[in-house]
Formats: sequence, structure tokens, C-alpha cells
Amino acid sequence: MIANNNRKIIGKLASRSVKFHKTRNIFVLITIVLSVSLLGVISLSQSAREQKIKKQLGMVQHVIYENANKEQVDELKAIDEIDFLTLAKHGSSFKLENKLIRPVYFEKDTKSIKKKAIAEGNYPEKLNEIVIDRPMLKLFPDAKNIGDSIDIKFLDGREEKFVISGFYEEENENASIYTILFSKEYSEYGEQLKDVPYTVLCKIENADTMSEEQFLNTINKIGKDAGIERKNINPNNFFTNSLSLSKQNILAIILVSIGILFVSILVVYSIFYISVLENIQRFGQLRTIGTSKKQIKAIVRREGTIMFSLGTPIGLLISWIIAYWIFPEGWNWKYTIILSLIIAIAEFITIIISVQKPAKVASSISPVEASRFSAFGDKGLKETKELHRKLSPFSMARVSIVRNRKKSFLTLVSLGIGGALFIMSTTMIVSTSLEEYSRQGLYRHGEYIISFDYNAVQTMENGLTGVQLKNSINEELIKKIKSIQCVDEIVKSQRTSIKYDYKDVVNNEDYISPFTREDIDIINKTLVEGAFDYDGMIKNDEILITQNDLAQEVYGWKFDIGDKVNFRYFDGEKEVQRSFKVIGSIDERRFTDNYSMFLVPIEKLEQLFPSINTIDALVISINDFEKNGDKVEESLRNLIYENPLLGMDTLRERLAEDKGNFDRINKVIIRLSSFIILFSLINLVNTIITNIISRKKEFAMLQSIGLSNKQLVRMIQFEGLSLSFGNLIITLIFGTVLGYGLIRVLQYFGANYMHYRFPIGYFLMYIIIIVMVPMLVSGILVRLFQKESLVSRLRYGE
Repeated sequence: MIANNNRKIIGKLASRSVKFHKTRNIFVLITIVLSVSLLGVISLSQSAREQKIKKQLGMVQHVIYENANKEQVDELKAIDEIDFLTLAKHGSSFKLENKLIRPVYFEKDTKSIKKKAIAEGNYPEKLNEIVIDRPMLKLFPDAKNIGDSIDIKFLDGREEKFVISGFYEEENENASIYTILFSKEYSEYGEQLKDVPYTVLCKIENADTMSEEQFLNTINKIGKDAGIERKNINPNNFFTNSLSLSKQNILAIILVSIGILFVSILVVYSIFYISVLENIQRFGQLRTIGTSKKQIKAIVRREGTIMFSLGTPIGLLISWIIAYWIFPEGWNWKYTIILSLIIAIAEFITIIISVQKPAKVASSISPVEASRFSAFGDKGLKETKELHRKLSPFSMARVSIVRNRKKSFLTLVSLGIGGALFIMSTTMIVSTSLEEYSRQGLYRHGEYIISFDYNAVQTMENGLTGVQLKNSINEELIKKIKSIQCVDEIVKSQRTSIKYDYKDVVNNEDYISPFTREDIDIINKTLVEGAFDYDGMIKNDEILITQNDLAQEVYGWKFDIGDKVNFRYFDGEKEVQRSFKVIGSIDERRFTDNYSMFLVPIEKLEQLFPSINTIDALVISINDFEKNGDKVEESLRNLIYENPLLGMDTLRERLAEDKGNFDRINKVIIRLSSFIILFSLINLVNTIITNIISRKKEFAMLQSIGLSNKQLVRMIQFEGLSLSFGNLIITLIFGTVLGYGLIRVLQYFGANYMHYRFPIGYFLMYIIIIVMVPMLVSGILVRLFQKESLVSRLRYGE
């Protein structure tokens, strides 16, 4: 006989119950494992991502001090707040066959500041040794391996011979920028770097413990003490932003975790509640022999605890493996253990909450009530006047769903949330036009841009204005381009170079561009502050600013409305100094053709540069780019070859580079979408499972009066498919609304390359998964039940 005060008996009874209810336990374990693994993957991945970023930040400079001479470098070395510094030099960039080449030098041992890694070969030691990007060999057909020589013609016209000592790590094969690393000896004595000022990369003592404001104040003070101008102080924005805690990321993780735990509570509650109803008579018997209500509750809670102790370690192990696979560089055992403990505690609380109601039900039934109790009664169902019904698997499935309206509704809600989020995320992929993204700026007018050769502009005495004195982009060139077959339209782009003084910036180089009366509407739409009058700007020497945010980031100030900016420029005959009043600032991201800091009416530009043709680029569009592109490109290149001052960029090159970037982004979105689908399936699978478990005896009774195995499977599948179709309707409606809303928001913030498209392919895949899951689960479970005899199933729960 059971001793009523024997505490050990609670554990023994719970353990026996767990062993007896194997089918129930499997599905409770599945729920716990999925819940814990999802929580673990989300939280551990985010933690690993942050640790990865932290490691990356540990290998980058906190600030760069540019244009420093040897005396300023010595001053920086003597400042205590600087933990470590390393020197670099950047020579004048130049172009080779449409690829931008950047000559650089950085020290061999940069210690805690990671530079572009050398994958093969050695760091250059001798005066004539260099390291290059391997794809750069395409520009030098005679060089293939380390030890080969190449002749490089620099911006100043000098041609020098170098020996390849190594190759950088390979990056995007279609990259438009290549880097050449020179030796220390060349940086001191080589013609391209010996007169170049130093770039000083620094790490600040205890910077990671500072606030963003403290850090910026510290680096500005260091620069001032070393005699470095504010414009030459360049903080690492990646590091600076890390000093501010991302509340949005934390909130997102918390909300998703709450959602997962909520679904887990619903599922575990459903399974245990059904299990309690099936075992009411057993609990009544325990009450008869003296078991108290408190002990009955303890038995049910102990069962939940046992399932928790079995499922949680498995879920955590799975989450560790997946999180490590996603971010191996950020794996940290300390944070993994801490987060795993938090997840385990959250899951334990979830299980306790889930079994609380079933435990209360189990303890509240008296022995007499237990003897008469049936888990499948019609309590709460209205009587029907319909005396005759056609019985079929479909009609019986419909009766079951109506009988469990509340549960079906909760299942549909949880499924719908996951499905809607999946559609929203995949909408981003299908709504992004790669071609329109690549066509931002001047490419929206055509497929080829003919402009001045980068090297020519850099070496000319007056920069762009100097090249435009005898402008090769003239009517004669335009006429020749028009004569090429398949050329549709030619659009002219105008701008020229100026120098300006404003606040602490003196003699800074930039560009000035024109706009016309036809542009007034778009200027007004993109105006951030201020106001303008077209004719007043012509009359009163007034300008609009297009890149005020960039000025704030680089110089620490913005152009203030009403201030004067002093211009110096070459008007074709003489140097001119003139002051202009700032009357407004526009959002340059939405004024896509502009690449200048300053805007003036076109009539004003013609007044300022009366003898200069200010066209700086032609944009050529052709008929059927895919079909005729190669032929037209060859003709244009032959035309450009005749004039060494001109160069050409193509949409084809831009598309190849942008495609690589978008592929990486889409992979992240697809991974996220996969987790969302898994989240949706948790409740669907467990709803089907609990329905089948709870009605095991009911199914046996139906089969005893003639229901075939095939009809039973169909009936259960119809129930699951009803939930699936209901979910698909919710997913279709709310997913469409959320996806459309997301695209509209992104368009508002300047993503004009996004146009709403419904992700039909992803939705069809989602339909297949949602439809196939209930069919497979139903079939498997019915086959498991069929292994038991009909008599044992009829006696189930007795």
C-alpha cells in the first residue's frame, strides 16, 4: 500500500507514467527540443555574431589620422591615450583598362590592426617588390606567378618595373578596384610614395569602455594635441557605432523568443491536458487510496520536469551545432553557457506554466467523478435537429474541427504569424530589381557612360576644368556615337571642379553641377531644409547643398542655411574668387543624377564658366542591350581608343559586381525564412499529433463499427489539411499586406529599385510543405496505432 507521506512515491509514479505514455512523450520531447533549439539558435547566433563583430573590432583601427608628417607622427607616438599605432601611405590612384589601381604601403607587423591579408607569397621587402590582387594579372597577360615581372605606368606618366612577391586573399572576381602593396623601402625612396604624407592608424586605450561621445572627444583632442586638423581625423564608424547598444536587436530577439515560448506553452499544455483527461480514472484511483490533491499536482508537474530534463539538453546541443555552423568565428563558451542557462530556465518556466492547468484538473476530480468520466463527451456542444447525416471522412473531419473551434483558432493564428513573416521576408528578394539597383545614378539613362579618363583628370593642372578647356566630349563625338547602329539616345551630364573655403576647411576640392527649370519639382520634393527661387539663385549668387550628411560625417559640421561659402575656380581664362550664399539642402540619395556637393541653375553655371564646355559624361542607351550590347560596346571602345583623354564604364560590369553583393544578402534572408517556416510547422505538427493521441479510443470505436484504415487516414488528413488551407488564407492575406507595406516603406526611404512582387515561387514551396506535413504525419501515426490490437485501443485509458 502507498504510504501517503512518502515523498519518493511521487517520483516513482511520475516515472512510471512517463514510461507508460511513450507516444505522448515523443511529441512532448519534439516540442521541447524544437523550442529550445530555436531559442538557442536565435540567441546564440546573435551572441556569436556580436562576438564575431567584437573580434573584428579588436583587429581594426579606432581612428585614422591622415596627411601626417614625421613630426606629427612623433607627437602621436608620445601620447599616452594611444594604445597602438601603425603607419601607412596611399599613393595617387590611377586606372588601367577601366580598373582603379590603388598604390599603398602598410607596415609588415600591424599587430592588433588587421590589414588585407597576403594569401600566397611574401610581404614585399625590396624596393621593386609588390603584392597584388590575383585577378589583376588579367591586366598583364605575360605575368602569371610569383617572381614574374610587370611594368606599371603610373598617374605621373612614369613607368616602373616590379617583381610580384605575393598575392592578396582573393575577393570578388568582378571587383572594379585592385590594390598594390609596396615595400617599406619603396615608401621612403620610391617615386610614387616618398613625398606622400603618412596615414596613421591608431587604437585608443580603453576605447571599448567609452561612450560614443567620450570616444569622439578623445580622438579629436589627441588630433589637436598632435597638430592635426579636424578634417584629417577619420573615426572608424564601425567601431563608433558599436559603442551604442543596439536596443532594436535585443527587442527583436526578446519578441521572437516570447513568440516561440508562447507556441511551446500551447502545445505542451494541449498534450498534457489530453493526457490528464485520458488518465482521470487512474488519478481517481490514487485519490481513493489516500493521495492528496497536492500530490496529484506534484505527479503531473514531475512528469513535465522529467520531459524537460530529457528534451532540453538535446535542444541545446542542436542549437550549439547550428549556431557554431552559422558563426564559427564568434563562438564563445562563456556566453554559450550563460545563454544556455537562461534558455533552460525560460523553458522550465514554460513547462511549469504548461502543466499547471492539467495538474489542477487532475487534482480536482473526486474518485466518484473519475469513475464516470469520459474524455470524449459532448460537453459544450449544442444538440442538432438534423436526424440524418451523410457520414464520410470529410464530414467527420469537419465535425471534429467545429468541436475544437478554440484550439483550431489558436493553431491558425500561430501558423498565420509564421507564414506571414515568411512571405514578407521573401517579398524583399523577389521585389528587388538588380538591374534597377545597378542603374541608379547615370545608368538609369543608358548602358554605357563615356567620361574623362580618371588618370587625365588627376594629372591636369586645373583638374576636371582643365580637361574641359578643350573638351573631347563635344558635338563631333556625339555625332560619331549616333552613327553607331543600335544607339537610341545620348544623355549629357554636366559638372565641373571648384575649390571652396568654409569654416575650418580651406582650399577643399569638389564639384558644382547644374539643374534646369524642369528639375524644380524634384528639387522641391527632395529639399530637406531651406527654400529656393530659381531666378533668385541666378541673380544673387546662391547655391544648394547636396551632401550635408557627408559633410557632418567627415568634418563634424554641416553647411548652415544663410552662411557664405568662398569659391575659387578657373573660368577658362583666369582664377576667380567668389562667395555664394547657402539657401537650402537636398537629399542627394533621391536626386540620383547628382555627384557634386553644390547645385546651381544651369544659366548660372554658364555665367561662371563662359568659355568652358562643362559636359563631363555622355550616357548612351542602345536598342536591345542583351542582344546588341557586345557589338555596340566594341564600336564604342574603338571610338574611345582614338582619344586617350576618354574612358568608358559599362552597365554589364556594374551588374556583375552588384550581383555578388546581392547574392550574399539573399542567402541571409533565405536562412531567416527557413527558421520562420520551421516555427510555423511546430504548432501544426503538434496540433495534428495531440488530436490523434486524444482520439485514439474514438478511432478504435469507429473502426469497430466498420471504418476502414484508409478512411481513418483520410479523415485525419482532411482535418490537418483544413488547418493548412486556413493557414494559407491567413498567410496570403497578411503576408501580402506586410510584404507590400515593407516595400512601400523601403521605397519611401529611397529604395526606388524595389517594386512589389508577390513571391509566388516561395509561396508555392510553402504550400507544398504545409500540405505535405499533415498528410505524412497522419499516415505515420495511424500506422503506429495499427500495431496495437483493436481491443487494446478500445480499452485505452481504462
